[in-house]
Amino acid sequence: MILNFIHKCCFFLLAAFFLSACGKIHFIEFEPIYVHAHKAGAKVYHASYTQKIDILHTDLDVSFNWDSAFVYGEARIEAQAYFYATDSLVLDAKGFKIHQIQQQIHEQWQAVSYTYADHKITIRLNKTYQAKEPFVIKINYTAAPRKLRVGRDIFSADDRGLYFIQTKGKKQIWTQGETENNSCWFPTIENPAEKMTHQFNIRVEDKYKTLSNGFLKESIKHTDGTRTDAWLMQQPHAVYLSMLAVGEFEITDDTWNDIPLRYYTEKAYAATAKKVFGNTPAMLDFFSKQLNYPYPWPKYDQIVVRNFVSGAMENTTASVFYNGLNLTAAQHEDYNQDDIIAHELYHHWFGNLVTTESWSNLPLNESFATYGEYLWREFKNGKEDADEHLNQMAQTYFNYAENRDADVIRFNYADKEQMFDAISYQKGAIILHNLRTLVGDEAFFASLNLYLTQNAYQAVEIHHLRLAFEEVTGKDLNWYFQQWFLAKGYPELKIMKNYDAQNQQLMIEVEQLQDTTSAPVYQLPITVKTVFKGKPNYHDILVSDVKQRFMIPVSATPDYIKFDVRNNLLIKKQEDKSEKDYENQFLYADNYLDKLEAISYFENHKTAIPAVNIFQKALADTAWPIILKGLENYKLYTQDFKNQNLTRVKDLAVKHPKSLVRAEAVKVLKRHYSKADYKEVLSKIKEDVSALVHKALY
Repeated sequence: MILNFIHKCCFFLLAAFFLSACGKIHFIEFEPIYVHAHKAGAKVYHASYTQKIDILHTDLDVSFNWDSAFVYGEARIEAQAYFYATDSLVLDAKGFKIHQIQQQIHEQWQAVSYTYADHKITIRLNKTYQAKEPFVIKINYTAAPRKLRVGRDIFSADDRGLYFIQTKGKKQIWTQGETENNSCWFPTIENPAEKMTHQFNIRVEDKYKTLSNGFLKESIKHTDGTRTDAWLMQQPHAVYLSMLAVGEFEITDDTWNDIPLRYYTEKAYAATAKKVFGNTPAMLDFFSKQLNYPYPWPKYDQIVVRNFVSGAMENTTASVFYNGLNLTAAQHEDYNQDDIIAHELYHHWFGNLVTTESWSNLPLNESFATYGEYLWREFKNGKEDADEHLNQMAQTYFNYAENRDADVIRFNYADKEQMFDAISYQKGAIILHNLRTLVGDEAFFASLNLYLTQNAYQAVEIHHLRLAFEEVTGKDLNWYFQQWFLAKGYPELKIMKNYDAQNQQLMIEVEQLQDTTSAPVYQLPITVKTVFKGKPNYHDILVSDVKQRFMIPVSATPDYIKFDVRNNLLIKKQEDKSEKDYENQFLYADNYLDKLEAISYFENHKTAIPAVNIFQKALADTAWPIILKGLENYKLYTQDFKNQNLTRVKDLAVKHPKSLVRAEAVKVLKRHYSKADYKEVLSKIKEDVSALVHKALY
């Protein structure tokens, strides 16, 4: 899921939270213990939910009353005892009016006794059921999600589970199950580890389209002008990933490897739906091949709705998106939504196929989906564009961590919604990227394949991932997972360099400055690069103590020294570097991040002697953010340089794939050249789809 962190974080502090913990030790069950999570000194631990009952399948008949915002439902639930024998079934159900509950006994429906309190239905079964012995319950009910009270029934208005939207003559119904909100419209077990199959039979007026998980099994028209669509989900998936949507949508059809793809939009945006979502087949192909694990579901639908409570949600086979994906062709050219589309699609392996067993392990869903954004960019746009995205992730995390840092896998949150943050998303994605760098591409993707294969349709915790990597690589990676996934913080390094000409040694002193009472002393494999007369040499060191000194044999004073060639973005470095060091860093850069750091220095020191030379070289670069810096500083260049680079600027204005670059190049042409200088490309500029380019021109 993609959501607005600022919105979510604001309400974390508005209420007191409670932990209800129940554990088993030597088969003895303890009474619940309630702890004020915000109380000073409170020790909070969120264990995975105990699984007493396993829901196998849910048949659900639903219809709706638009005026009262009621859901009329009948749920037939096939379940079984998980391991220990039981004579009862407890289901989550928020704000229901229960009409009748029956159990199927000898092919007959018989009423059973039940209680309904604290949003839970406790049903007394007809006997004690042993492990794996199935039974079937039927519940007739009315749900009123709009009437749920914030602060009593639900945590926030974003937790109603099902929403009736009526704006500007448009009616829509859509659901949002994560984290534990689907019990606002059908009775179930709200546990992220709970997986089931289901058939949702959705009765609506015939003018509406419907959508749910799985495939449309049948559509039956009724004599009263309504229709029932039966959506069958045959593969088990998490309860919170169950969904439905209703509305007057236009459907744009697509396909990939005989798997149907459909894009649901309002009619006004149907013409651009294939432009917005058009990379979906290529993403499916790329992810399936890279993971060596074909897309595991029978279809994939994507729907854009009004007033969605987050950015998007990865419901299995049917992702929901906010209306920011309603784009014109010009808007798409300037700000395509591939990141969010790739994010929700990658969830269909990481989160939907293999699901976190607890909200504490949420990064096993969200870190992977966020890293999916990087992987798609790397494939589609190149490593430089992907690294820029990764760099933005790092800045997002560091800004967030200034006030509220925490372990990546954490069991001490006050409320599960706190898990949806820049730690689970951005930091987790960078940790995965660094793990890929550590073990190598072949081992990284082989490990992911093993992880998916071993745990398909199951719920997992962080150790499943570690064990898959250790099995593939043959390496003990406990140290890596302990310091990155199971701890908070990041390394802060003070780096001192000095060349000893007499002994022909480069001395590097490294001190870890982070508070080691709350953050680890990190083990950091680092590569140091030295350059002499244009020839690079690479030296591997291991930072593993609070203070260390490394002596590297180097035959002459290096022209350039780069600590951490791979640019671990989760390290903050204190390192004395001169203008010449930054100039050489740009000239000898191994990667985009080296160049970005160097040119960013000169952005802040434009009077430095090397600055203009660096900006000029940026114009010939391959990375679009670097080219942009060269264009933005065009006023610093001599007229001779401008005359020599007119052709380059014209090419950037009409040929560069990034509209931000084209627009900036157009600004340069207008400001620094006469119209006669670029009249031969003016017609092409005018034909550009980009709104940014048109704004720059006019």
